[in-house]
Amino acid sequence: MATCGILMLDDGSSLFRTLAWVLDYKGFGVERAASPEAALELLVTKNYDLLIVKLTMEADGNLDVIKRAHKLNPETRIVVVGGDDQVGFPLEAYRLKIDDYILLPCTPAALWRRVANCLERREARQAESGSQVRLAAINEQVLNRLALMFHDLRSSMVSSSSALKLLLRGVYGGMDEPVAQKIREISSRIQKLIGVSEEFMAQVLSGDSEVALGRELLDLKQEIVDPVLDEFAEEIQDHGITIDNRLVAQRTAAIPIRGSKLYLKSVFRNLLSNGIKHGGEGSTIVIDLEEQGANFRLKVCNSSSFVPEENRSMLFAHSSCPGKGGKTRGQGLGLGLRFVKGIIKEHGGDLLHEAKNNGTDYIITLPH
Repeated sequence: MATCGILMLDDGSSLFRTLAWVLDYKGFGVERAASPEAALELLVTKNYDLLIVKLTMEADGNLDVIKRAHKLNPETRIVVVGGDDQVGFPLEAYRLKIDDYILLPCTPAALWRRVANCLERREARQAESGSQVRLAAINEQVLNRLALMFHDLRSSMVSSSSALKLLLRGVYGGMDEPVAQKIREISSRIQKLIGVSEEFMAQVLSGDSEVALGRELLDLKQEIVDPVLDEFAEEIQDHGITIDNRLVAQRTAAIPIRGSKLYLKSVFRNLLSNGIKHGGEGSTIVIDLEEQGANFRLKVCNSSSFVPEENRSMLFAHSSCPGKGGKTRGQGLGLGLRFVKGIIKEHGGDLLHEAKNNGTDYIITLPH
């Protein structure tokens, strides 16, 4: 507490002289002002940790000092001391942010204890704030290291996936069908792990404006839609889900968009995951594309999932998606529809929901 700066606005009474002596003896830097004008001049030139003001019913100037102190430094603690034979303070004083009210008569020892308690509370809050800052720094450091680790793991898994694809194409010779089927299962699981690592990195980097605003020229079909479909190939097969990918039939050329591959894959992954989870066994998911002016409209339509009307207003309000009957289900590492919509907004587009009698359509609009 010895580093605290204290300003006292008092009437020169023996009580305040004694308090000033005690504070000075304890090692505080104490300055005294004999008038509101003098106190205001000191407040403008220096930040004080504590302001002690003698406040009477008629002391309008002293109230102005308190207001000014709050404006100049909101962290300044305020202790007000009432006048002799005064049973209260001006009404306006109770509307201000005051840390302690002390009514006279009061002994120097009692006044010192009240002031010391105020300073101790201030130090405790500063310590708590400092701990939170240090914890946030540690968390950021840990998350950055985890993101780097997941990036390296993802790179290794991508290389492994490429090698498995070469095996399946017969580059290194033929193989029996049971062996090929096992390799396809392993490849599908690796693709799923790649998706999980990308999803984690998207969450860690969601506050990084440089990543969020990063732009690269991408092919929507080959670099966003197809890799995510590969990730979910095994899950799609297990649930008996039919994927009607109309991008294959209608597009021979690239579908050029500009954006972040990491984030856009997370967007499509989230919508496809929702379709699988909420569509149910044997459902059909349609992936379609149309052009509308300067935008592409990518549709992810589920034939079975239906969001009740009373829940539609909540779709983009939180990170869980209503399923059948209005119940919510977790989305694992999914970013949640609210965050997905935010990502698309950052890319200059939008995420829309269209309810149909036989299912649900989510539409991503992105500029060409």
